[in-house]
Amino acid sequence: MKNYRNPWAWIPTLYLAEGFPYVLVMTVSVILYKNLGIGNAEIAFYTSWLYLPWVIKPFRSPMVD
Repeated sequence: MKNYRNPWAWIPTLYLAEGFPYVLVMTVSVILYKNLGIGNAEIAFYTSWLYLPWVIKPFRSPMVD
């Protein structure tokens, strides 16, 4: 008998892999900025700019596809 695996089973793994770079970039940048002695308000400002690629993704994806 053949093992049947639901094709939708890989979706959670895909979302986990999609979110991993975001978490990594944000965590490393906050640690780096804290070690440089930058204040919390400036850290929030600079890390918000790092989020820009994920914000513009819906606008650039039709061109990429």
